[in-house]
Amino acid sequence: MKSVPPRANRVPLPITLTYRRAGDDHWLQSRVANMSESGVLFCPTSLQPGARVELIIASPIAVGSLTPGKVVCVANVVRTNEAGATGARFEGCRFLVES
Repeated sequence: MKSVPPRANRVPLPITLTYRRAGDDHWLQSRVANMSESGVLFCPTSLQPGARVELIIASPIAVGSLTPGKVVCVANVVRTNEAGATGARFEGCRFLVES
């Protein structure tokens, strides 16, 4: 019997995020509904499952093993709904250092 790994704890986090399709030049604004160390639910968007996206998130709190601060993440859209909510799984995140 195959065991299912536990789902990461989700934290409601009403903050803005900036996103774009990977490789696009134009960034768009959205709002985080909730976030975990494995991904984020945000809306509104017109993204479709399978899309690869880049996200800029400035979390004021630690979420799982993700520490507070501004990060750039690469993620894959894994689900959407008719209201425009988009669930994306993180592939990798790094701190954004601004000068």
